[in-house]
Amino acid sequence: MDKVIYAIAWAFSLLPLRVLYWMADCAYVLVYYIARYRRSLVRSNLAKCFPDKDKKERIRIERRFYHHFCNIFVETIKTLSMSDEEMARRFVFENGEILDQYYEQRKSLILTLGHFGNWEWITFAQIARHPLHPEFTSYSVYHELEGSVMDKFYLRLRSRSQSVLVPRNKLLRTLVNQRKTGEPAMYCFIADQGPLNEAITFWMKWLNRETAPIIGPEKIARQTGFDILYIDVKVIRRGYYSARFIPLPLGERPYDLTRLYMRHMEQTILRKPEYWLWTHNRWKRHRKGWEQLMRTRGLEQKIQEAANLDEGLENAIP
Repeated sequence: MDKVIYAIAWAFSLLPLRVLYWMADCAYVLVYYIARYRRSLVRSNLAKCFPDKDKKERIRIERRFYHHFCNIFVETIKTLSMSDEEMARRFVFENGEILDQYYEQRKSLILTLGHFGNWEWITFAQIARHPLHPEFTSYSVYHELEGSVMDKFYLRLRSRSQSVLVPRNKLLRTLVNQRKTGEPAMYCFIADQGPLNEAITFWMKWLNRETAPIIGPEKIARQTGFDILYIDVKVIRRGYYSARFIPLPLGERPYDLTRLYMRHMEQTILRKPEYWLWTHNRWKRHRKGWEQLMRTRGLEQKIQEAANLDEGLENAIP
């Protein structure tokens, strides 16, 4: 079934983007007004993240988000037949020379970003900009879904970027094998989702809500010595994006880097909130529910450790 969907999507990808955007406008009406896809979740997320905004302003953000949501879908389809030249023209890196330095020094690094703008184009744009560095392997770390047809479709799509797809449960093995070769590599993490209960380490205020961040990128950076960069994405206009690489220092305390990444991601979202993925149930795990679960499992120590990390946290970006 996924092969059939892929073939249909490839056929649609041959259409000009202006036609695909017309289809996205039609899809917006179906998704937002008729299917009302996750509209209650989006509305709830916006109300809790932006209590200072009036309802009219939140509805405006909501509608713009759904427009962009439909745009991303057709842009992703277009990726199937888009040339490297067009991709490089539509997704520009403002300070791409930073990556050039890593290529020249053969140093491995970690890239972190969120579901903002068009995250599916990030890897394709990187490969389009750097076709002369085949020895620099790119790995895209992803969370496996329950074998759905659309999950298989997106895996086939992402495999076209020449980036090696790595499920999170196989990341450690991949890191060990890559380091044995001595070849440089780049690991890309979309790290604005919620961690599993057993992986929650601490909580912080993020987008006006108590949030448990993903700490994986920082743990790997500390264990391997890899540098880590945050990709700050901007939407220029429909179908055009820019990105800037921001180096993230490890910091002196544990999880300083994670807090810093989350603050940068927060600033990216607050700049243009309609371009973040509000349909994702980011806050389905609440602190009180998590603490109750830890107590039932006899893991009160994790609750205390999280509380200790809360003390003295700095919210501002240094």
